[in-house]
Formats: sequence, C-alpha cells, structure tokens
Amino acid sequence: MSPGADTPDAFATRTELAESRAHAGDFRGAVTEFRALVKESTAAEGADAPRTLTARLQLVRVLGTSRQFGKAIGACEPLLRDQVRVLGAQHADTLETRQLLANLRYRAGDAEGAAADLEELVAALSHVLLPTHDRITKLQRDIAFLKRPS
Repeated sequence: MSPGADTPDAFATRTELAESRAHAGDFRGAVTEFRALVKESTAAEGADAPRTLTARLQLVRVLGTSRQFGKAIGACEPLLRDQVRVLGAQHADTLETRQLLANLRYRAGDAEGAAADLEELVAALSHVLLPTHDRITKLQRDIAFLKRPS
C-alpha cells in the first residue's frame, strides 16, 4: 500500500474513483480497485471494520452491475453473514445487502433463492416495522410473484 493510502481521505478518494470507473462502464477497473480496497482495509483495520464491509458491499454492487452474478452472489453471501454477526440482522446495511442478494439471485435465474432471501428480509424488517408497512407489503407481493407457478 502506498504511504497514506489507508487514511480516510485516501480511502474515500479511491472509492470515488472506483465508483466513477463503474459509472463509466469500466467494470474491470472498478472491480480491481474495490478488491484492492477490501484487501488493504482488511489488513489495516480488520475484516469487521466498517470501511472493509462497505468496500465489500461496493464490490458486490459492481459485480452485479457488470452481470457477473455468480461472482456477486459468491461475494455477497459471506458479506451478509459477516454483517449479521457484526452489525445485527436489522441494521440498515444488513437489510440492504439481503435485498441485494435477493435481486442478484433473481437476475441469475434463481427465483426460489430470491424468494427465500426476501422472506428473511421480511422477518428482519418485522422487528422494526409494522406488518402493514408499505415496504413489507411490497416484499410480500414480490415473494408471491417469485413463488407463482411457472
């Protein structure tokens, strides 16, 4: 790692650069940079550090956006387990990652897996939202859609 590369400002700048690459369609460059950020953040702060978890989430997003669903799911599943362990099942980042995993599974053609992920999301949200909340109602409709007979 270059001198000062692990400072918050350097990390933020490199994250913005990786995001810019992804927005410009340079998914390979963005993936490479996010992988480097994950590795360096893990070495500097640990695997459970907020910056490390955030970089991992960004990596999953870019992999999904670039339609590398298998790789995205493979990176998202352990991230979700770590977020549940470190942040808790009802944390906003954990909920976002669970929704992302369901979307990735659906886009990869796994409607059953996506429905199961959404059911877990509804269970987690039920601890913080009323059962009639719009988000829960929408998720229940999505689950019904995913479980419909083909």
